[in-house]
Amino acid sequence: MSTAAAARADVRSAVHRLAPALLALSHDLHARPETAWAEHRSSRRVATFLASAGLRVDLPAHGLATAFRARAGRAGPLVVLCCEYDALPRLGHGCGHNVVAAAAAGAAAVLAPLAATNGGRVVALGTPAEEGGGGKIELLRRGAFHGAAATLLVHPGSRDQARATFRAASTYDVVFGGRAAHAAMAPAHGRNAVDAAVLAYGALGVARSRLAPGDQVTAVVTRGGDAPNVVPEAAELRVMTRAATTPGLRRLLAVVERSAAAGALATGCSVHVERRGPVYHELRTDPWLAASLERHLRSLGRAAAPGDPLDVLTAGSTDLGNVSHVVPVAHPKLAIGRLAPHSRAFAAAAASPAGDRAVLDGATLLALTALDVWAAGPPGGEPS
Repeated sequence: MSTAAAARADVRSAVHRLAPALLALSHDLHARPETAWAEHRSSRRVATFLASAGLRVDLPAHGLATAFRARAGRAGPLVVLCCEYDALPRLGHGCGHNVVAAAAAGAAAVLAPLAATNGGRVVALGTPAEEGGGGKIELLRRGAFHGAAATLLVHPGSRDQARATFRAASTYDVVFGGRAAHAAMAPAHGRNAVDAAVLAYGALGVARSRLAPGDQVTAVVTRGGDAPNVVPEAAELRVMTRAATTPGLRRLLAVVERSAAAGALATGCSVHVERRGPVYHELRTDPWLAASLERHLRSLGRAAAPGDPLDVLTAGSTDLGNVSHVVPVAHPKLAIGRLAPHSRAFAAAAASPAGDRAVLDGATLLALTALDVWAAGPPGGEPS
C-alpha cells in the first residue's frame, strides 16, 4: 500500500473510531443552540473536543470571545477547516451548523496525528456569527487565514455539491421618523411612521417584479409602533439584498433607497437607510479543490450534483465568500434531505440519521481533501 493510500485508510478508520464522540458533539450543539456572537458554550464545547484530540487550542482567539484556533503540524501547506456553530433566533440549528462544526472538528482530529508524517499543517478555526454577523470577515481582517493553502467548510444541504453557489449580500436598516399624536383625538397632528414603513415595504414588493435574475430583496418589520391609540413616531424595516456578484448590490441599494423615499414622501416622515453589518461577497470555488472533493464524494457513495446556472436564482450567502477572494476556498454541501434550510424541518434533519451521516462523511471528505493539499500544494505562509 502506498503512503498516500495508507493515509487515506488511516483517515477512514479514525473517523469510524471517533464516530460516537463526533455525533455526541453534533447533538450537544444542536440541543443547546446559541446565536451569533453569543456562542460561548458552543465554542468551548468544540474547542474542548479538539484539545482532547491533541491539537494546540487558543480560546478565545484573534481577539474574538467566541472564536478559537486549534493547530497541529509545524511545516508544510496549511489547511484551515472552518467550524460554524451559531444558530438562528427561534429556529435553533435550522441551518445545520452543528453538522458543520462537528464535521470540521472531526477532520482536524484525524489529521492532527498525520500532520508530521504527511508534511502539512491543519487549523480548525472556530468562526462565530456566520448568520449575518460576518465572523469570518472579521477573522480575515485580523489575519486568521494568512498563509492558507486551502480553506474548507462542509455544510448540510438538499444536494451533494462540490461547487455550491453563494450570492453576495448586504443588509440595511431603514428607519422612519414621524410625529406622535393621539390616534383618536388629534391624528392630523401626527406623522405615522408605520404607514411610511408599510408603504415602503409595498414598494419593495412591487420592485421585485423588475429585478434581474439572481437579484433579490427581502424585508421584515423590526419596529412597528407601541400602542394603537398613539400615532407611531418610529418604525423600522430590515432589508436584505442579494446579487450574483458584489457590484450588483449597488443597484439593489438604489431600489431600497427609492422605496424608502416613497414611503417617507407619502407620509411626511423622515427616513434614514443605514447598512447593517458587513457586505458578504459571492463565493469563488477553487477548481482544484472542487475536483478533489468530487473524487472523494464518489468514494463515499455520493455523487456531486453538476453545477446549474439557475442555482444563482435561489442561492444563499456566506461570509466565507469574502475569504474566497483572498485564499483558495471550497464549500461543499452534503444532502440531509430535500428540505429548505432555515426551517424547522431542516433543524430536525440536522440531528437525524441523515445529519449524522453528513457529520461522518463530512469529516472524512475534509480530511481526504486536506491530504491532497498536503501532497500537492507548496508550503504557504508563516508557521501556525
